[in-house]
Amino acid sequence: MKFDKIMRIVGPIVLSALSILIVSLLVNPIACWLDPSFHLLANKGVGKIAFTTIVIIHILLLFFIGSRQFFGRFLDINVRFFKHTTWIMPFLTFFSIFFMLHGALLSLFYFTGYAVYTPPSSFPSLGSLAIGFLATFFLAWSEEVIFRGTLYLYFSQYIRPIGSIFLTSGIFALVHDLANPLNLVTKNWKLGLGLFLLGVLLNLTFVITNKLYTGMGIHAGLVFVKVVLRRWPIIAFLPITQLPCWVDRDLRQSFLIHGLFTVVNVILIIKYKEKLFSKD
Repeated sequence: MKFDKIMRIVGPIVLSALSILIVSLLVNPIACWLDPSFHLLANKGVGKIAFTTIVIIHILLLFFIGSRQFFGRFLDINVRFFKHTTWIMPFLTFFSIFFMLHGALLSLFYFTGYAVYTPPSSFPSLGSLAIGFLATFFLAWSEEVIFRGTLYLYFSQYIRPIGSIFLTSGIFALVHDLANPLNLVTKNWKLGLGLFLLGVLLNLTFVITNKLYTGMGIHAGLVFVKVVLRRWPIIAFLPITQLPCWVDRDLRQSFLIHGLFTVVNVILIIKYKEKLFSKD
């Protein structure tokens, strides 16, 4: 019975993953023939957008052949909130808080001497920043739909919220290197750990607020700082050999961030333990 239950839980996910893999193997050579620089498993750019679109299509196909009740809940959490404007202020609040926190941590590295100010040659245009914001918004929404609005909801039907949080966060970390997921456990484990802890925070936020757009705000606020810095590189870190373990140009690999995420996650787990460990 336990094996049957496990297969009932993971079976649809495994089949969807295999289907995504097959579609990717078919689409990528055709796309590369049209544009040799294209790669469907790229960590950013058009390849990532294309892969994310394929995943979302598979999610919708999975729901069409599954429970109507679950599909209705999926739409309520991931799509229907756009019908009203009440989501905008909470999204912008979480976005602003985590945008400023990201900026404050970069300032800390600057004032401690591990990063230097690099005078910009020009200021990015408002159009460029607007496009960057829209791309960040799509990234935040699509990843939250996939991991919080789909995988977490799916697993939480069978296991307690805390179990679904950790399972989904593990998947969230691994798929951030689609070309070699195990690289985030072996060679690049600091990034993998940072992604896992971020995934736990995003999942906890989703469970506590029961709203997708709160996690979207956190996600977008953290990412948009990097978007701005790519267009306006005003800060440069010292060579990696001169940086201590608690500093890294990619904050997700910094032990300081690992510690901060861990403290916040533990506090949230303790505060909402009844909700997180409930069987309902």
